[in-house]
Amino acid sequence: MSARRVWLGRWLALVLVTVAQSAGSACAADAPSSRLVLQPTTSVHEAWPYVTTLTEKQKPLTLADAQAAVAEFERPQTSYATLGVRPQPIWLRVPFRVEAVNGSSPQQWVMNIDYPPLNRIDAYVTQDGRTLQQAALGSLRSFASRPLLARSHAMPLALAPGDYDLMLRVESRGAMILPIEFMQPNAFHRASVAEQMLRGIQVGLFLCMLMYSLAQWVGTRERLFLKYALLVSGSFMFALLLSGVGAQWVWRDAFWFERHMAGLGSLVAVAGTFLFLGDVLRRQYAAASGAPPDRFPLIMNSGAALCGVLLVVYCFDLFNTALLTAIIVLLGPLPLLLSLPRFVSKVAKGDAIGRYLLLAFAFYVTTVVVTTTTIRGKLPANVWTLHSLTFGEMCHILAFTLVLISRTRELRLASEYARTEHEVMRSMAYADPLTSLPNRRSLTDAMTLALVGASPQHLLAVYLIDLDEFKQVNDKHGHEVGDQLLVEVANRLRAGARHGDIVARLGGDEFVVLADGLRDPGQAEDIGNHLLTLFDAPFKLTDVEMQVGLTIGYAIAPAAGRDTATVLRLADGAMYLGKQSGKGRLQQA
Repeated sequence: MSARRVWLGRWLALVLVTVAQSAGSACAADAPSSRLVLQPTTSVHEAWPYVTTLTEKQKPLTLADAQAAVAEFERPQTSYATLGVRPQPIWLRVPFRVEAVNGSSPQQWVMNIDYPPLNRIDAYVTQDGRTLQQAALGSLRSFASRPLLARSHAMPLALAPGDYDLMLRVESRGAMILPIEFMQPNAFHRASVAEQMLRGIQVGLFLCMLMYSLAQWVGTRERLFLKYALLVSGSFMFALLLSGVGAQWVWRDAFWFERHMAGLGSLVAVAGTFLFLGDVLRRQYAAASGAPPDRFPLIMNSGAALCGVLLVVYCFDLFNTALLTAIIVLLGPLPLLLSLPRFVSKVAKGDAIGRYLLLAFAFYVTTVVVTTTTIRGKLPANVWTLHSLTFGEMCHILAFTLVLISRTRELRLASEYARTEHEVMRSMAYADPLTSLPNRRSLTDAMTLALVGASPQHLLAVYLIDLDEFKQVNDKHGHEVGDQLLVEVANRLRAGARHGDIVARLGGDEFVVLADGLRDPGQAEDIGNHLLTLFDAPFKLTDVEMQVGLTIGYAIAPAAGRDTATVLRLADGAMYLGKQSGKGRLQQA
C-alpha cells in the first residue's frame, strides 16, 4: 500500500471519529433523562445531557418568569455543550439531585463553566421554587465579585440531600459555549491549576515570540520582524481573551477590552499576516531583471490597511459582533489564499519557505474549520475543540517562525554578500589591480597621516623608485612579460622593506616606499641603499631571466614639507636628477 493511501486512510478515519463523536454527543443530548444525580463517589459530573433551554424573545425574563415557563424549556438541538451564537439572552435549566451520604449533612460542590469569554451569567440554585443560592458571574462583571476568584465561571455550592434546579441566564456577544460541570472542590482545584498552567504556557509562548521579534527589530531595524510582531500580537491578544488570563490578570475589570479584544486581536493578526506574507513573498530583483513591477506587496499592504480601517471603526462600536464575525471569516483566510500560488511555486522549486507556508496554511484552515463549526454549534465543545484554536494558532505562528528563520538566513547571506562586494569594491578603489599594492589614493591617505606625526626626532622618508629601461623590456618581450616583471618587483620591494613600511605603486614602473619613525638622515640613506641592493639579483620570469636596475629619489619630512604633493614632487625631482646623473643610484632631494 502506498504512503498516500495510508495517509488518506488515516485522514478518513479521523473524520469518521469526529463525526461519530458529534453524533454521539447529539444522541446524548437527545437521550431521555430527568435529573442529574450528584454522587460523592464521582468527582466530576457533566451537566449538558440534562440541560434544557429557553430563549428570551421579546422582553427580559426574571427568575420567576423562567420558573413559570418550565414547560417551555426544550432540549438544545446543537452539538454537545454549545448553543452557537445567540444574540438574545438564554435561560438554561439543569435539574439535579444530591444523594444522601452519612445522614443529611450538606455536601460541598462547585458548579463550573470553563469558557471564560461568556459575558454575563446569573446563576441560581432553587428548590421548590425558593432561591437557595445565587451568584453573578461573567467576564463583564467585577472580578472581585466572583464567588471564586478563578479564571472560569465557578460557583461554590453547599447542599443537603434533595432535588434542586440550577437556573442560568446567559448573555454573550460571542459564542455560547457552556461546558457546565458539577465538581467536588478538590477536583475543581486540581483541574483549575492544571488548566491555569496550560493556559499560562500558551500565553507565555506567544509572549516570548512577541518579545523575540521586537528585540530583533530593535537590534536589526529589519521591518520583517516588526510585521511578524504585529502578527503575533494579534494572536497573543486573542489567546489572552480566550484563556481568561486577560480578564484575570491583564485588563481586570477594564470591560472595554473584554468586549473588544476578540475583534482587535483578530483584525491585528490578519493585518500582520497580510504584511508578513507580502514581505516574505515579494518578487526579488524584479526591476533589475526587466520584469514588470511586482504588485503583490501593494495588494497585501492594501489588505492590511483595510484591516486597520475596520479596527478603528470597530473600536467606536459602529458595527456589531455578528458583522465582525462575518468580516473575519471573509478576511481571515484571504492573505493565505492570495499567497497560495506563490508558496506553491516555492515548493515546486524546493524552497523551504514554501513548505513552511503550506504547513501554516494547513494549520490555519484546520483551526478555522474546527473553531467555526464549534461556534456554530455543529461540533461538540470538548477539550479538543475548545483548545484547537489556541493550539492551531500556536502551530500556525510556529510555522511562520520557521519562515522568519529561513528569511532571516537569506537576509544574512545577502548582507554578507553585499559586505563582501563592498570590500571588493573598496579594495579595487584603494589597491593596484596588477600588484595588489596600495595605489595612489591609498598612498596619499597614508602619507597625510604620517606627515602629521613627522618631527625632527621622528623622520619620514619618502622613496620614489623608477625602473631603468622598462620601456625596452615591453618592446622586446611584450607587455605580458612586462606585467610579470612589475609583479615580481612589487613582491621584492614588499619582502625587502622594513616591517611597518608602506610599499605602493603610483602607476607604470613607478613605486613608492614610506619609511616612518627614522632617527636621523643617515638611517634614511641606509634604507635607500638597501633598496638598491634588492635588485642585484636577476628576475626569473616564466620564459625569461633578466637583470633590471632602478633609480631612487627620496625626500625627508618634515624638512621637505608637510604637504603630500610637495614631498612627492621633491622625491620625483630627485629621482629624475639621479637618472640624469647615470641611473642605478640613490639621490636625495
